[in-house]
Parts: sequence; structure tokens; C-alpha cells
Amino acid sequence: MRLSVWALLSVGLVGAQTVSVILEEGYVSRHRAVGAVAHVWAQQNTATRVFAGWSGDVQYLADAGAPYTTFVVPNANVRLRATYRTVSAWTPLTGTFAGITVTYYIPANPVGLVFLFHGTGGSGNAQFTGSEYASLTRDLVAAGFAVAAFDCLNRQTGQWDTATVGATNPDVVRLNGVINAIRTAGLIGAQLPLLAFGHSNGGQFSHFSTGAMNWAAVSISCVQGSLSAANTYRGPAAWWMGKNDDHPQVGAAGVATSLARYELHVNRGVHGRHMISGPMPLYPERIARSPFVSMADSVDVYNIFKANNWLDANDFLVRNPNNPAELNWRPAMPARLTEGQLLAVSGQLEGTYAGHEFVNFTPHITIDLFLRAIGRRPELRPVSGASFAGTAVAPESIATVFVAGMASKLEVGSNGPQANLGGVEGVLRTGSTETAAPWFFVSPGQGSFLVPAGTAVGNSTLKIESGDRRWAFPTTIAATSPGIFTANGNGQGAPAAVLLRVSPDNARSTEFPFASGASGFVAAPIRFGDDRLFLDLYATGVRGSSSVQVVLGAQTITPLYAGAQPQYPGLDQVTFELPRSFAGVGKLDAWIVSGGVRSNVVELNFAN
Repeated sequence: MRLSVWALLSVGLVGAQTVSVILEEGYVSRHRAVGAVAHVWAQQNTATRVFAGWSGDVQYLADAGAPYTTFVVPNANVRLRATYRTVSAWTPLTGTFAGITVTYYIPANPVGLVFLFHGTGGSGNAQFTGSEYASLTRDLVAAGFAVAAFDCLNRQTGQWDTATVGATNPDVVRLNGVINAIRTAGLIGAQLPLLAFGHSNGGQFSHFSTGAMNWAAVSISCVQGSLSAANTYRGPAAWWMGKNDDHPQVGAAGVATSLARYELHVNRGVHGRHMISGPMPLYPERIARSPFVSMADSVDVYNIFKANNWLDANDFLVRNPNNPAELNWRPAMPARLTEGQLLAVSGQLEGTYAGHEFVNFTPHITIDLFLRAIGRRPELRPVSGASFAGTAVAPESIATVFVAGMASKLEVGSNGPQANLGGVEGVLRTGSTETAAPWFFVSPGQGSFLVPAGTAVGNSTLKIESGDRRWAFPTTIAATSPGIFTANGNGQGAPAAVLLRVSPDNARSTEFPFASGASGFVAAPIRFGDDRLFLDLYATGVRGSSSVQVVLGAQTITPLYAGAQPQYPGLDQVTFELPRSFAGVGKLDAWIVSGGVRSNVVELNFAN
């Protein structure tokens, strides 16, 4: 759902007497008081179905595309359902390429090939067998990607080489050998995009290797990233970090370093995303995300933690489950659990605690980054807040950006745009100068902001910070970027305009050129009679030029006024007289041209 600034000039909420939260195909945290943060989880992916988003009252969710997300409990009943896509079951293959054992799967007509790089001591095969990694590979394949993984060369340390720079790096040599052999075997084409995902040391190698590899995009988990890559890599990059990471080579200092390297990356005008995942409640079914632990065993583990007061009143772990000195939980586990099952318990507990453990709760971020990098989805950038279109925005205009997980709920600036609204801040960076971009409103999937006056024309970067999430989008600033607001709030159909009627005796009245229809607003009949008619179009991005025209049908009209609307920041007004010659011609398209740039098309209806 897209929200228009026009429609949010006033917002009200209707309370409910009782509140219930009903969740299907997933799980919800137990504490759901109005105003509290509720946590919801989708059931784990399987071989034949993968998570496809939430349905129902998704307007409350922080991120309706995430298998784990939150919402602020409203004073209203909430019903949610985790939805899934049915997919064909597939089995990873094992082959030898350039003398290296590779685990892989290549669907018909893949959109790209994603290499998955294991962490210290891991293996390529584990990327397809571990419950969380297998869940990610299922998501990637369902999105059309081929996937492949193999072991690092150094099996003594189990680490990828992140010291040798360039094409002579031993692991890069092996990687290029595998790629060439897969191409030679005819499994992929020579131009198929290559992408990298890695966890921990594998994430470091993914980022470090950008100097030698032609990665279309890189996504890394629980690692700082490479300093050299942060200063040189031109592709999109995403960081996923755990707030309580306790790895000796990462930890709190590493999380801070990852932020600094993200800043180096995006300050060069490159698209980037950074997320620090916080702890989440332990729900009774959580451990059963692993196929090695039954639902009954998962519930027993939860009950043991609850009985020992290892969970607080909201079911958050009170201590680090990865440190026996803090929380020695293993002796309390049922004797029937095997060592493999205890390892599965450990991994899920550490994921719950937001430690140094990969959990497949943000696959949509990686997949979205990858699909946009290879042109399968449009490039993410700010657009006109009126038309939701265009490749540039203008100074003193209203711009909109669509970002999943931007805010926890809808927040509207009560006294105009605000630099910090609902915890969301934005800046436009041009060169080394950053200027606050205040928000008209923010919501879980969208925000509209005022492009600061005086922003230099040319390349810029919109940087957004919301709690522990950050995004940066390359942005083009142009002198004008006209967009007309529409009654439906989507940049299409009848304009959100006012018609002034002046009678022969100079009496004046106003009406709207839109009316309610079966599926929204439609162009209302405009009838002249003996009156003169003047139309006020409300737009944005117009005022940057003294050369403004309105095109109505085949006729070009010079407006009586084109410039700032004095009541609302960023809002422009274009006023012109409607020619009587249009009486009775029916529906006509209209648009604004400002500084040679054309706006979106709106519809007027000149009835008999």
C-alpha cells in the first residue's frame, strides 16, 4: 500500500474495546498489551514451500516481507497469516570442478549464481544441510538463483585467505577455477551475474575478494567487512550483524567497525544496507526450526528455561547462552537429546540472543539487494512524492522512498516535516556535506521527506537511519522534477485539485474535479455553463523553473501562477484557466512541464 502526503494531512485512529492477536502459520510472542512490541515468526521453510510474506493486518508490521518481524500492538484486533509459495523440491548436487568438490544446484534459466562462503571451520556442504543455511538456499533458489559452495583451501584453520590481495589469492584462484569449469560444462552462461554471500570469515572473504572478483553484489553476516573493499567496491553491499555478537574477532568492537565500513562504502555514493539484529523472545516452538529437534523437544527446552528463570517476563534470555560461565544450560537438558540435537539447540539459542550465529530471518534483504543489483527489480532511489515516479528529485520538493522496515508504525509530522520522526532520521549527502532531510511521515514501508532548499544539482546520496537499521540510496538532484498529486494518492487518475468557478456576476464557488467511484476516485464531470473555470493543480518539484506550462489534450497553456503553495512546505500550485473550447469533449490527459521536464499524466473529464 502506497501512502500519499496529500492523504496524510490529517490522520486519526479508532480505538477498540478489546484486543486479540490471531496468527496463522506462525508464532507470536505471548505478551501483547496495547502499545507493547509484539514479535511474530513464520514457520520454517521446507523443501516444497518457502515464506512469501505476511497477509492480513500487515499495516501494523515493521516489515511485512520478513519471516521474523515486530509490530506495536494497536488498540484494535490484529489477524496475521504467514503465506508461502509452493516450490518444486530440489536436491543439491555434488560435483568436481577444477579438481574441487562443489555442492551446488542450478535451476533452469537462473537469474544469477550465488556463492555461499562458510565461516571458520565450516564446509561448503554445510551450506545445504544446516537448518538455517538450507533455509536460505531454498529462498535463493525460489527467487531464481543458482547456488554453489565449496571448502576453503586451508583446512587446518578452516579459514578463507583474507590477506593475499588480488587474483593470486589461493582461494580466489580456486574460485575462478570453479567458475570457469562450471561455464565450460555448460551449466551457466558466460554472462550470468555472480554474487556472494558469506557468514563470519566467509563474509569477510566475500567482501575482501571484491577487488579480484566481479561480484554484482555482496551480502555478509556477522563480520566487519574488508577495509579495502569499503573504500573501493562499487557494487551494492549489505551487512547483517548480531547486537550481542561475542566472537573474539568481532564482538561489540567489530559491530562498531562494521558501521564505520558501511559508512565508507555508502559515502562514495554506492547503495548499501546495514542491520544490527537485536535479541528476540524465545518462543516454545523456536528450537524446532532445526529439523533435528522435534516440536515436543522444543517445547520441553522452552519450559526448562522458563522454570529456571533463564527467561525474563517477556521471554528474553537473561544471559548469554553461548557462555557456560553465564548460563550453563546443557546439564539441564533432557538426557534423550543427542549431541547433534544439543548443537541445534545451541545454535537457535544464540540466534535468539543475537550472538555470532546466522539465522535466516532476513533473506528478503539479501534477495532484494541481489535482484536489484542484476536489474531484475528497479533500482531503489527516492522518487517524486506526488507521482511516485521519475529518476530525480528537486530542491524544496516532496520526495518519497519505499523501504521495508523503515519505521515500527505510521508517524505523521504534526507541525510539518521533522528531522527525527518516529526514530527515523535522514540526510542527503553531497560531496562531504550532509544536510538533514526532514520527514513528513514515516511508516513500515515508506517515508516522504522534504528535499532541503539549496541542495546542489547533481549526484547525491540519501542516507536513512532507523534504530539499528540503515540504508543508503544513490540520488539524483535536478532543478525540477514535477509531479502532480492525485485523488487516489498513487500518481494516477484524477488530480487532487480544486476548481474555481466564476459566474458572470463575479460570484465564486469551488468544487473538486474528482468523485468517488466503485474502486476509488474518478474524474468528475466538469461543466462550464456560463462560468469561467480556473483549475488549481497541486504538485511538487515545479518551482525550480520560471518556464512552466500545462499540456491539456493537444493544447499547451501558460499558467497564471506556478510556484510554491504557501501553506505546506514542498507543495507547489499551478493555476490556469480552462479553455471553454474543451466543453463537452470528454476525458482528456493533462500534465505539467517545468524546465522542460514532464510530470505524470492526470485525467480531466469535460462533460456535455
